[in-house]
Amino acid sequence: MTDESGSSSTIFVGDFSDDHLTNKNWPEIEFRSPEDEAWYGVSVWEMCDSLVVSFNGFPGEYDEVYPPDDFKNSDEIKEFEERFRATSVQMQDHECSTVSEGTKVCATCPSVTGEVKFYDAIVVKVEREKHGRDEEGNELCGCNFRLYWNQGPFVNQVTSAKVGDICLKQEDNRMNPKVVSFLKEARRKLHGGAHQGDETEWQKILKKVTSAMRNHNLISSDTENHG
Repeated sequence: MTDESGSSSTIFVGDFSDDHLTNKNWPEIEFRSPEDEAWYGVSVWEMCDSLVVSFNGFPGEYDEVYPPDDFKNSDEIKEFEERFRATSVQMQDHECSTVSEGTKVCATCPSVTGEVKFYDAIVVKVEREKHGRDEEGNELCGCNFRLYWNQGPFVNQVTSAKVGDICLKQEDNRMNPKVVSFLKEARRKLHGGAHQGDETEWQKILKKVTSAMRNHNLISSDTENHG
């Protein structure tokens, strides 16, 4: 999936504290789409109990809708949670010195189709070049970054990238409250949680066990009395 401008952005996983629900300064987020496993800048909103993920720069027909009861186990919920993170930021020329072997980045993956998509990668080598200056005196980085791809069409391969191809991951682990709320509802449904007044699956099991034990005790008592 590629946006109308041919560019994309990147995302995050986070801390799900309820205290964050009172904080309105949420970081922009990105989402790793199951369709192509690339990262896209997104916004999220609620539709009934479902979470709607809208891709920035794409028409509404590309929206993805996730019902809270669509997860088969806790691992699937965790995997979905990890598809969100704070939007990665375009690397600037003067930030070259902060990137070295082992730095985790989100970068433009080479594409024969011309599509601009972002995937996670690890810097395995930096071939340093002396930085220059443009006419306005701004620093220009000409270094070559060797990237090992964790995702995308070049997964497990190494390719080269320039500073303009790379986005730096953010350390902000706060999660959008709409995502937090959705994940809680998904876990509630998965584990048999119910609204007030409804019996959970575990409560139903306990009732059956209690009834069986009561009947067993009654039978035992009758047997002893007749003995």
